Amino acid sequence: MPLITLDKISLSFSDKPILNEVSSTILKGDKIALIGRNGEGKSTFMRILAGSIEPDDGKLKVKNGIKISFLEQMPPEDNDKILFNIVSEGLGEIGDIIAQYQHFIHIGELDKAGDFQQKIDQLDGWQYLHKIEAILNRFSLNPQTSLATLSGGWRRRVMLARALIQEPDVLLLDEPTNHMDITAILDLERMLKEYHGTLVIISHDRSFIAGIVNKVFDLDRGRLSVFECDYKAYVKRKDEQLHAEEIANARFDKKLAQEEVWIRQGIKARRTRNEGRVRSLESMRKSFTDRRAKKGNVKIHALEDENRASKVVFEVRKISYEIAGLELVKDFSMLVLKGEKIGIIGGNGSGKSTFIKLLLDELQPTKGTIRRSKTIQLAYFDQMRDNLDPNMKAMDFVSGGREHIDIGGKSKHIIGYLRQFLFTGKQAMAPIRMFSGGEKNRLMLAKILSQPANLLVLDEPTNDLDVETLELLEEMLVDYKGTLILISHDRTFLNNVVGSTVVLDGDGVINQYAGGYDDYLIQKQDKVATQKTKTKPKPKAENSTANNPKKLNYKQQQALKQLPEKIEKTEIEIGEIQMLLSDPEFFQTDESQDALIRLARLEADLERYFDQWGELE
Repeated sequence: MPLITLDKISLSFSDKPILNEVSSTILKGDKIALIGRNGEGKSTFMRILAGSIEPDDGKLKVKNGIKISFLEQMPPEDNDKILFNIVSEGLGEIGDIIAQYQHFIHIGELDKAGDFQQKIDQLDGWQYLHKIEAILNRFSLNPQTSLATLSGGWRRRVMLARALIQEPDVLLLDEPTNHMDITAILDLERMLKEYHGTLVIISHDRSFIAGIVNKVFDLDRGRLSVFECDYKAYVKRKDEQLHAEEIANARFDKKLAQEEVWIRQGIKARRTRNEGRVRSLESMRKSFTDRRAKKGNVKIHALEDENRASKVVFEVRKISYEIAGLELVKDFSMLVLKGEKIGIIGGNGSGKSTFIKLLLDELQPTKGTIRRSKTIQLAYFDQMRDNLDPNMKAMDFVSGGREHIDIGGKSKHIIGYLRQFLFTGKQAMAPIRMFSGGEKNRLMLAKILSQPANLLVLDEPTNDLDVETLELLEEMLVDYKGTLILISHDRTFLNNVVGSTVVLDGDGVINQYAGGYDDYLIQKQDKVATQKTKTKPKPKAENSTANNPKKLNYKQQQALKQLPEKIEKTEIEIGEIQMLLSDPEFFQTDESQDALIRLARLEADLERYFDQWGELE
């Protein structure tokens, strides 16, 4: 059943065509990935679907009674609204009445609350109070928390809850996973798999969309191609399409070269030339200009004296760090060698940025030591884009106002360098305020990667980047000869780039695993399975502590005594949830998502208890 129909939709900004007579149909039950380069107009396309902007030409037909919710790319600005009120806004008038009722109950003004209670009774609105509370619980949101105190990832959870509470027929999500940690991304992925409405998603996270979508909209140079398949099949078909285009372009180039020779034959040829042929040549030149730019091929600038760098970049010895009584790092050791590529993952607030600051000597550990190579020369990518001046030209931002920059000991024109990062000459001379979020990230990467460095630290570099830029960045990082430390929630990106993964599990516990994200999961599962098969140790004899080189203090003894009971209770609860999840009908209920989230947390707790037991033993 068609829900939304696009009939020859066209839209231009200034002289740039964004959509060129785009036609398509969105059907009930479609789960669509909207794919395209940064700056192609994906977010604009979403706003047209949402009715936020009108096209220049063509018609958008929406089936009567269809409800559309739109989660925009940028999280909301700071405000002091509490989360209960923000989520309730998604329900319209009844949501506002419930929010007022809750406010007066909270501050103890019962008479005023009674007035709103009558309105809720009249509108039969108590069911909506339950819905608000249920979805806040589903996203682990404290209803009384102020939005201003939340990070970008948590703000996106709030706005997603606000969109879902409307129970829309069509849900539009623009980069929903930005700034989310991997646990939150997995929770959202499971939720969207089970979502029964129609879905249109813009996302750079290839693992995320591969697990959800059944159709792909490919937006390329103003044209929309529809692929009736999942994401993996789309990638294969798109590669075949681009290969065919490359062959056609090669033939085109050969013919164009012949025409260029002909048109320059001199005065005599010009007098007798066929004007139709000249018009054809001009059309070919325009087509050549509009043709898709080929993927860049740029190497990261490494230091010329790289061989002088120490083989040991960081030697971390039993460091701990705590702030305001919160332990973010506990007794962690690690050796980072020259040329290693290390990924860092962990939940929001687990201390990833703090860990980086400890390595870079911006913070000092509470305990332990970090020895650093004296030859470190750092290039640091910060996810917050603090250094971008919106009025500065892109080329000036990267080059510092110079026409040429030094790359690997060779002078290179700045426009030529930016072309390797998929920027046209016109874009290079444009002010940064004209760029999309992904183009700004790409520009920052161009600046960072132009700097001589033997240590590259990238904090969430993949946010807002299109798939083609991600693949280009992967190639560059794999070829990079220096040391790389990468914070990312992009599972595919980590799998394709890093040699080991440092995982911040919370409560100061940090572990390092060989390989990327998938390798970490396998090793973690093997570790838990091995620990579960071990026979629980018998209580030790009173004199057994005499053989230990280090005695436990009273607090540690109590913790060790309580661990068997904690482990037993956790294993029982895990078993109960697994029993529920074994029933296919249970997955059709709202409680299934809460159960999955609870199961993931219990399994993490169980692993942490076994780790504590091992340490105390």
